[in-house]
Amino acid sequence: MRIGVLREIPDDPALREQWNGLAFRTRNPQVFYTYEWARAVQFAYGTELCPLLLLGYDKAERLVGVAALAAPESGPVSFLGANTGDYCDFIADELHAGEFTAQVLQTLNREGYSDIVLTNFPVDSPAYAALHAAARSSHFHVYERTAYLCAQVQLSAIIGDGGKIDLPRQKMVRRSLRAMGGEAPIRVFKQSSLEQVGPMLPEFFRAHVARFLATGRISNLARPERRMFLAELARLLSPTGWLCLTRMNVGPRTIAWNYGFEFCSTSFWYQPTFVNDLEKYSPGFVLLSSLIEGVVRDSKIQTVDLGLGAEGYKEAFENATRRTMYVTLHRSTLRHWKEIVRYRVAAVIATRPHLAQTVRNLLAKARGVKRRIREYGLISTLGWFLSRVRRWLSSAEEVFFFEGGTAAGESCEGFSILPVGYEALAEAAMQCYDDDETLQYLTRAGQRLRKGGGEGFVLVDNAGRPVHFSWVTAFDGFFLSELNAKVDAPSANCVMLFDCWTPAAHRGHGFYAEAVNRVTRELRERGDSPWIFSAGSNTASMRGLAKTGFHRRYSLVRKRLLGWQWIEGTPPWMSEAPGTEVSAQI
Repeated sequence: MRIGVLREIPDDPALREQWNGLAFRTRNPQVFYTYEWARAVQFAYGTELCPLLLLGYDKAERLVGVAALAAPESGPVSFLGANTGDYCDFIADELHAGEFTAQVLQTLNREGYSDIVLTNFPVDSPAYAALHAAARSSHFHVYERTAYLCAQVQLSAIIGDGGKIDLPRQKMVRRSLRAMGGEAPIRVFKQSSLEQVGPMLPEFFRAHVARFLATGRISNLARPERRMFLAELARLLSPTGWLCLTRMNVGPRTIAWNYGFEFCSTSFWYQPTFVNDLEKYSPGFVLLSSLIEGVVRDSKIQTVDLGLGAEGYKEAFENATRRTMYVTLHRSTLRHWKEIVRYRVAAVIATRPHLAQTVRNLLAKARGVKRRIREYGLISTLGWFLSRVRRWLSSAEEVFFFEGGTAAGESCEGFSILPVGYEALAEAAMQCYDDDETLQYLTRAGQRLRKGGGEGFVLVDNAGRPVHFSWVTAFDGFFLSELNAKVDAPSANCVMLFDCWTPAAHRGHGFYAEAVNRVTRELRERGDSPWIFSAGSNTASMRGLAKTGFHRRYSLVRKRLLGWQWIEGTPPWMSEAPGTEVSAQI
């Protein structure tokens, strides 16, 4: 067998035809194995991943094997579709799979690649079955563990006598349909043409990012590369009929989506989402139920593959699973054993939730320190660390409280102050995808919006882009993280502005002062007395407040000595009005 090595996925119709013909002849054909999938990954991630394409040819120069790999400058070789495909494999028919796998590893060895990570490798793949023998012949050490048990629905198992479909929780589904629909009809659409799907993608992207923010996570669709990948994949797959965007509408409004596929008798539940305001009616579950019911009537579809992830709702539908593996191959014995030890230690930690959370917190702090060293240098970071130690040993932190007066006039023409909604948070996340601090803020804001921990405002520019966020809640009983204590309100109608945030890309334009002034005016119009606070050490906040209609009234001082703390100072007058505890960060 001859192996051809390419450093890109070429735009070659002849290769496309041979590649896809080979994908169809594999034991379990997958849309993730197609030429179109690899081209879409290269289009969106090519610079980052550095494609490496190995093509196997027999003596008659027929294509008998394809290995679409990524070989970045730093990091191990991996499947090109590792971060996008539910299943990844060396593409070959059963006759050539073993020989091709051996040739791939030998070629990587000759090319000088000593570390390989193969994720989402199906255990029923002939190439996977040949991997250990191929690795030994190329002097690689192999370590493998289960990656996912992918839930599936075999449609033949849910069709009863008389063609009746047996699906779970159908009473709940009917109740949800009635509750969501009201007087408007609920309809489910399946669309595969680019003309139909393309215009719907921006709304789908925002809904997916918003859904993740509400659950305390960052969607992969916040990054432009992922959105580019799905848009390009839609363009490439739509002529083949393999693309299938399923959506559920209440009247004209789309409330749930699944960006999926129909390929070789399988329907894929690939990237679903739904709107947050209807969460209590389980629109995602209802959409999946409707999708399965719809494909049962399609004689071409035999399986609904629910993909990666062990979400609880999938268990209600699954009647089969497909196992995938995470496989590492190292030339170095030391690296091989480090991999084993790291995984086993992580597995033990994962069985102890409190320990796991502690480790996650420590790792997050370590990443923060690394980021600070990268941005500010080692000397500056050491000074920052020593200042924190000094504050713990002995410190006095003064926090100033400001009362809102007459708000200054608006200086940003065309800007608007609006209530915070999930769409604004999603839009900000997609704009600030590489700003880790802003993403953490938006995650916190999404959870606050979901749980009701304050009233949010967003300042948007004349292009509709969010440039500043502010929150308001009751003053009395407000928990101030700078003081590590609750504070009392001067009067019963006082409200506190807190957790104000300008994304890094929009700082230096006076948006903080502009937003605070506009929120103050709105609060006074409804009869509230707005207040705001700032730590004396927060010079940026103090400078911003000097440009607003707020006036300094009093301060409290948090003193610390060897970890103990006490508060000095009192408000000018007190109120007994109760309040709720919220997080407070400016």
